Amino acid sequence: MINCEEMIQKVLIKLAKKNFPIFKYENNIALFSINEDRLNNLLNVIFKLCSKELFCFSIIREEYAEIEIVIYSTDEDKKIKILLENIEKKIILDYRKKVLKYKKYKIYPIIGPDGVGKTTLFSNTFDAKDKSLIYKRFKKIVRRSFIYNITYPINKYLLKKKLGKKPEKDQHDDIHYILVILAGLLYYPYLLFNSLVKNKVIFIDRFFNDYLLENISFLDKKTKLRDRWKNILKYIPTVYWMIHLDAKAKIILERKDELKRRDIKKYRKANFKIYLQKPSIVYTYINTGLELSFCQDILLKVSKRIGLFLSNDFSHQLNDDLLIAKGGERACYLHPEDNTKVVKSLFIQGSHNNQNKLEYIYMNYLKNKKKDLFHIANCYGYIKTNKGEGLVFDRVLNYDNTPAKSFRYMVANKILSLDEQKILLDELKNYLEENQILFVDTSLTNLFCPQIQKDKFKIIIVDGLGAKRMGLKFWLYRNSKFYTRYKIKRQWEKFMEMYKKDVKRAELAVRPFTRL
Repeated sequence: MINCEEMIQKVLIKLAKKNFPIFKYENNIALFSINEDRLNNLLNVIFKLCSKELFCFSIIREEYAEIEIVIYSTDEDKKIKILLENIEKKIILDYRKKVLKYKKYKIYPIIGPDGVGKTTLFSNTFDAKDKSLIYKRFKKIVRRSFIYNITYPINKYLLKKKLGKKPEKDQHDDIHYILVILAGLLYYPYLLFNSLVKNKVIFIDRFFNDYLLENISFLDKKTKLRDRWKNILKYIPTVYWMIHLDAKAKIILERKDELKRRDIKKYRKANFKIYLQKPSIVYTYINTGLELSFCQDILLKVSKRIGLFLSNDFSHQLNDDLLIAKGGERACYLHPEDNTKVVKSLFIQGSHNNQNKLEYIYMNYLKNKKKDLFHIANCYGYIKTNKGEGLVFDRVLNYDNTPAKSFRYMVANKILSLDEQKILLDELKNYLEENQILFVDTSLTNLFCPQIQKDKFKIIIVDGLGAKRMGLKFWLYRNSKFYTRYKIKRQWEKFMEMYKKDVKRAELAVRPFTRL
């Protein structure tokens, strides 16, 4: 087996041969910029190489026009980022709303052929005694349903007559796949109830995908996707995270000799084809022929990435080495698993302004209203840390991936001319007014100024949105357009007063800046 560095080079060479020239390569991240109609071809190349060379990977698409691929290693994971060109703003905003919606549905299918090790990996990774966790077998869900049990005896009798013998394992379900899919769809609202109302995390052993495949239970026939699989797929629920387990055919057959080698290969390819047709937000491919501990680490990494925690031990460790800055009630840390993200955590006890809760509510409000987040650090939800629940945001970086400086730092050190500052501030003011976004805590340190390309900057708001505290005013900011417009205008006037003082201070160089 080749190492991860060799693997990423192999991927890049293959992509170059397929006319996918690398756009940029820095900090061990390969960046591609392509048209959307070529995305599936690129992903197919990565899937085929990784599955062939026994590498595990994830495709993470939390933003419509930005896809991140992580290839896992025992040493250092490698990343490929794909930027889609010329995507309409409306599509991007609609997708953010979709991501927000499906992230609430904590229903995660684990797909893979019998013998791939679904139960083994799950039971050794997560605590089955955890009351917040539900583990369901899709087959049992279906076979215990009323509609299935009413029709099964008749269908089985007719199938026996047709085959001239008693149907073997799963052959009834293979033939009567519409019945199985219907039974699963009727049960699905109950899973949503458990996820949304009872706050349960649900893993499902197998999913509807298996029933889009034909002849998988008949050894004398070749497995294939059904003729109408794309039409059926439209009715199958979208999930946030799909886990696809796979292994060499030899390993699977040693565990359970129920399929032919050709069917295992077809299962692998068909399920990725299903993913490409109707992608989950996160797709993780794990080869269970590798060390169990390595497979466990991948599941835990992705779980943490999507903000999922299942036990007291399952938390991110924040420490002073990761500390970036400290405010009145929150501290900001570098994300321990992802250096492109930060974690905001409360550090004061007792009475406080619930800044994390307030910011989370306001960010979700903006996404639901399909507001443009071009000048705002995106929020990815809560994760569990050793310092309590933390809220994850994008880390503001320059185009070369170095940390950006605050706008106040740029003013104090005269890095930007006054004319350049005016252009950036005019852009920000127009953005806030057009999108009706309220920047309340108008400190210049709440604005960062990343360099997005050579000699080009923009302003990003990293804190101070929505309101300073919960209450009636915060409700009005989200529900009264008149009051919001008034408040935006008023806060901008306050901000400009603070800005002019800082400009004067920088020109005189008399009073030092204490916070930058």
